[in-house]
Amino acid sequence: MLQNLLHRFLQIRTCLFALNTVQSIVVRQKHTFDRTPLKPKVRCHFPKPREVKRTNVHGLDYRLPTTEGRHVLMRRILKGVYNLSH
Repeated sequence: MLQNLLHRFLQIRTCLFALNTVQSIVVRQKHTFDRTPLKPKVRCHFPKPREVKRTNVHGLDYRLPTTEGRHVLMRRILKGVYNLSH
């Protein structure tokens, strides 16, 4: 009976030690690899008049319905451009 209790105590202590180690590693990595300085600043003032005009003239909703617009989009896809339209 005493051996079972001792064995159980050692198992619990080992689990707690492993959990403590994992928590300290996670906390350390959180501070080590902080990416906040690398993130770009978020633009939160989108609908300026110029940007609205740009999306209306060069946007995806303008390009898709017309044949010429689809040709423009296909050229950009084949070229490998990341941003197809505004």
